[in-house]
Amino acid sequence: MSGEARRERILDFLCECETASLEELARRFGVSKMTIHRDVDRLVEMRCVRRVRGGVTVLPSVVFESNFTYRQRKNREAKTALARRVAELIEPGMTIVLDDSTTTTALADWLPERKPLTVITNAASLLARLCRQEDIVVICPGGRYDPVTDAFLGLECEMAMERLRADLGIFSTAGVHGISAYLHDTALVRAKLAMKASVDRAVLAFDHGKFGKSALHFFARLDTFDHVFTTEGADPERIGALREEGVAVEVVPLPEPASGRGEERRRA
Repeated sequence: MSGEARRERILDFLCECETASLEELARRFGVSKMTIHRDVDRLVEMRCVRRVRGGVTVLPSVVFESNFTYRQRKNREAKTALARRVAELIEPGMTIVLDDSTTTTALADWLPERKPLTVITNAASLLARLCRQEDIVVICPGGRYDPVTDAFLGLECEMAMERLRADLGIFSTAGVHGISAYLHDTALVRAKLAMKASVDRAVLAFDHGKFGKSALHFFARLDTFDHVFTTEGADPERIGALREEGVAVEVVPLPEPASGRGEERRRA
């Protein structure tokens, strides 16, 4: 097994168990502890994982945001449910802005049904998926490629967005406290604010696990978005408090288990 393939399997394993010792990883993958040290060093360098005493974890801290590859593996059902609901707001002929989040990236599966479209995005994964689609015009605002977020960031991106205008912008966030959304990186904040300023309507979508989650930098108040979507599982009192503050929040149901026969749960 190549080192790259082994690191992918290590990351998959950590996404399930969240934390493991170096000895445990060496036994599981049948390699020396020195080899695991090198693999972990590479994953730390890529900001896929971080070291803890005696081992490694994928659990983020206040100052650490796991990279795109890890985030894409987490909460896939929630991302799919949110993307399906948000896609209902997109109409053929629109110009839309999509941020670099994995929640927004999940929209790619529904965009072909809304063609023709013009899509403005700094997300490398979306550029790769959409640029060859017929009847979808793709605009990348440019910037410096950041492998951690798998996105283009920086002054070039921000300046380009000042010269563009779109009907709808779709965003996500790393954490929500009170009535405010937060992110881990100032470059992300600047890029998303430039995108948000360029749209007529703005949407924020995030799974309910983002409530109370730590992140360093203020992004925006939730009541500055025209639509806010989160998934079921959020504290009803928290949702009620947001609505009292004027936040247009909707709770999106998750799919029924495969064995279930009930009808789809009604949106809150």
